[in-house]
Amino acid sequence: MSIIFPFCALVLLFLFWRKRSEDWKSSVLLASLSWGVILTLITELTSTLRQFSFTGLFVGWFVTSAILAVVVKSQTPKAITPMVANGDKLTPYLKLLLIGVTAIVFAIGLIALIAPPNNWDSMTYHMGRVVHWIQNRSVAHYPTHIIRQLHPGPWSSFAIAHLQILSRSDRFANFIQWMSMIGSLIGVSAIANQLCAGVRGQVFSVVVCATIPMGILQASSTQNDYVLAFWLICLSYCVLEAIQSKFETQWVLAAGVGLGLAILTKGTAYLYAFPFCLWLLFAGFHRVQFKVWKPMLGFGATAIAINIGHYLRNWGVFGSFLGKSGQGLEAFSLSIFLSNILRNIALHLSTPVRSINLITIDAVESLHRLIGIDVSDPRTTSPVGYRFDIHSLINHEDLAGNFIHLLLFICVTVIFFIGKNSIKHRQRYFLITYWLAILCGFLLFCALIIWSPWRSRLHLPLFVLSTPFIGSILSNIVRRPVANVVISGLLCASFIWVSFNETRPLILNSQIVETKHVQNIFNQSRTEQYFSSRPDLKEDYLGAGNFIQSQACTQIGLALGGDTWEYPLWAILNNHTESSLRIEHINVNNDSASQVPNVYYQSFSPCALVAIGTEIADRNEFYALQNTYKREWHQGSVSVFTR
Repeated sequence: MSIIFPFCALVLLFLFWRKRSEDWKSSVLLASLSWGVILTLITELTSTLRQFSFTGLFVGWFVTSAILAVVVKSQTPKAITPMVANGDKLTPYLKLLLIGVTAIVFAIGLIALIAPPNNWDSMTYHMGRVVHWIQNRSVAHYPTHIIRQLHPGPWSSFAIAHLQILSRSDRFANFIQWMSMIGSLIGVSAIANQLCAGVRGQVFSVVVCATIPMGILQASSTQNDYVLAFWLICLSYCVLEAIQSKFETQWVLAAGVGLGLAILTKGTAYLYAFPFCLWLLFAGFHRVQFKVWKPMLGFGATAIAINIGHYLRNWGVFGSFLGKSGQGLEAFSLSIFLSNILRNIALHLSTPVRSINLITIDAVESLHRLIGIDVSDPRTTSPVGYRFDIHSLINHEDLAGNFIHLLLFICVTVIFFIGKNSIKHRQRYFLITYWLAILCGFLLFCALIIWSPWRSRLHLPLFVLSTPFIGSILSNIVRRPVANVVISGLLCASFIWVSFNETRPLILNSQIVETKHVQNIFNQSRTEQYFSSRPDLKEDYLGAGNFIQSQACTQIGLALGGDTWEYPLWAILNNHTESSLRIEHINVNNDSASQVPNVYYQSFSPCALVAIGTEIADRNEFYALQNTYKREWHQGSVSVFTR
């Protein structure tokens, strides 16, 4: 029952803003921004007091809900406007489209509830850091072999940790991405309205957003790209409101909150948000000239204040506010820039047919020969030594492309610039500038981020941001029958990604080809589903977990490789919430080793060590923490040592 309090706070925040706003959609976005800030404040405060625990979070959310209830009750009632204006009633066709979107959202929510976290990055660092925070009762940095558990933006993991602590399980861990999808659907509709699209254009925007393949696949996971997309939607909405309201303080500060939560979620926010920040600055200079420094100071200070805790933790360990991602380009030239544009676009041209993909690969390689650069140049390609390729697994959340949506964006862009004179001047200005902000975000990504075969998932926020533009053009310029066919086709095609998610299949996945058995979220145990992406690890981890439990050992050391699946071990040992077990990384030799002298770690004396993905796993003996450990159990890539 305790898990209801964060959601109660969110509902109360919506009621608070609903009484102050004529638009229910803006109320949802403002409530979400407020909730995001409150969650961050509760996290930082309880962490500072070493009370990032059930008691600390329960008190934090209970008090927050109680205060909000009093405030909402004391507010003066205000006339509530209908969700749809009288002159813009939904037609039967638009209602049918919204029913289709609802079915998509419901199906993804069902997957999110039934399936456990099992994404690759989640198993290594998204969920790995959550359990360490819960155990440490703090989000302070700690010694870890998996350095990605520390420096990346933590907001989505903060939110997952809250739900995990209050529910005492990881049952709701996938809900943060799913809720972000719902928020994004509302947000793109609101932005389409700002871009002067009618109800038809707003519904089209929602449908286009709901059917993005990568979005469908990710929305039931513990990744954070949809969370970032939502905060960027909030940012862009508030920027538009600030410009259209002649720089009202409320909207400028709300935009700062959106920016702050976006960069607290993921580093790519700096690239995607930058054009919108410039838009706000230039528009402000045009409106108030040199006095623009006042609202922009509040805008920037708000964003920095939200991130100050994480910035200081990174600075203390890495000597940098951003940490060390290792994903930036080390060389810059026009040919490298063009190469990254070509290869990033190519990721969205994948098909299930290998022969078709080979044609695309040949075309990309030919274009690279023209610009005089190796398509797999090690300076621009990650991991080192990887040869450029396009995968055929179009239903995997790490590899899927958004071919139809990319083609649609290109087509409506051409149509817009051909027929833009048929659009009113003010609407044309906002559409062009909004489109330019999205394009610049993509170009910044290509100019600064090293290419890898998994980059298509990082493009999700750009595709989500593009949907109000697409919906507006489809409804304003494209002939009605053609637009209706396109939108209906998107809804029908979405069935593929909703039903056949490779790691969390509603019906089945590609494993039926190898095993001849149908595997889905209904006929597999929760433990089996943790290993959906790495079934080869299941028996190794289960065996190690059973051996450790047979030793009655309560303090366990970890010697892991930098990309090891850590979280499943916690789940098997039933220590993914508060527990009597204590699990720590030992013999850490990266930047996070500076956290070892902390008093909290000095009392740690493991009776068992687990080695995975490192040369230690092949030893018969291992010396650590002034003790000698002998290997007593080994299977596959996993070894267990006892003192």
